Amino acid sequence: MSESLFVELKRYVGFGPDDEARLRALHPVVSPHFVAISEVFYERILEHDGARASLVGGESVVGHLKVTLQAWLDLLLRGPWDEAYFERRCRIGRMHVRIALPQHYMFGAMNVIRQRIGTLVEAHGSPEGAAQRQSLGKILDLELAIMLHTYQEDFIAQRARQEQQAAAKKLTAIATMTAGLSHEIRNPLNAAGLQLSVLERRLEKVNPPELRASLAAPQQLVRDEIRRLNHLLEDFLQLSKPRDLRAEGVDLSELVGRVLDLLDRDAERRGVAVVRQLEPKVLVLGDDPRLRQVVMNLALNALEACPTGGTVTARVATEGDRAVLTLSDTGSGIPPELRERIFEPFFTTKAQGSGLGLPIVHAIVTQHSGTLVASDAPGGGACFTVTLPRHGV
Repeated sequence: MSESLFVELKRYVGFGPDDEARLRALHPVVSPHFVAISEVFYERILEHDGARASLVGGESVVGHLKVTLQAWLDLLLRGPWDEAYFERRCRIGRMHVRIALPQHYMFGAMNVIRQRIGTLVEAHGSPEGAAQRQSLGKILDLELAIMLHTYQEDFIAQRARQEQQAAAKKLTAIATMTAGLSHEIRNPLNAAGLQLSVLERRLEKVNPPELRASLAAPQQLVRDEIRRLNHLLEDFLQLSKPRDLRAEGVDLSELVGRVLDLLDRDAERRGVAVVRQLEPKVLVLGDDPRLRQVVMNLALNALEACPTGGTVTARVATEGDRAVLTLSDTGSGIPPELRERIFEPFFTTKAQGSGLGLPIVHAIVTQHSGTLVASDAPGGGACFTVTLPRHGV
């Protein structure tokens, strides 16, 4: 059985039973001075504008915090230094993140504690004084390690929440814009399509035939552009207001096989080999057309990323109660600095891309209670992993 993080940290700083005994012996020496230490501690804190600004209410909350610090000191020197101790310290670290207390104040705070208790140890004049100061240094280093661990952990989580909120705001803006413009855009597009059909019928009667042939290319270009704008509008609508799922049991392996069958000719034209590693009968609860859209988009991206002679590998497998689909390629991969942005609406590295394909895929997977992750493929290139709940498990 692997050791816990707290046990690992204690081992790293060399904190053991001898240190625990020394700190317990130090407790009756220092505890009468807890109030004085807390007074000095918060005097130092309030000298700094940045730290003072983190204390909501400023000086008005310091009285309560002094009592909290005294309880912290009591546990610091008396223990027990067990997993419950670790969890309590982690909660303090998370509080520091919530009030946005800069990390360097943690180091300053520990230094105040170190100096004040060290002075008391020297004044006491115990033969164990040097060893007690060493044990004090270890426990304070351990405290810092715990604080910084939780600070980093919670800061990353907080940053992820902020990014999700920003993405949600962006999607809300898209939804508002789409609702207002879809009608205004759809009507002119429909009218343009109808008029183009009328024009095409009239052009069929134009003579000589050579003139009809010369007009065919611009006519087809207009038709293609109208179709492209219609698809783009559909993407806007789908991203801003996803349709309700029509969930049923779907064989993910069979679905992936169907999509790859449709892309066989495209892969052959590009000179790209497609490898299938599909575990049979992998059932998920989902909307077949929406999941097919996910696979089609990821597979097309993989084909486009592959050079001639490259390989796209599609794999479907089960891992416990989850179904896992991976689509990897042997292309140039996704630069690390772009990996966090590829699911943002309108972000694209393609010259003609709308930047909506992957965000739509991500939205569909999320709607299915799944996850979508981009990473490096083992042999180079990009790898997209879709994880979905299995059906009937």
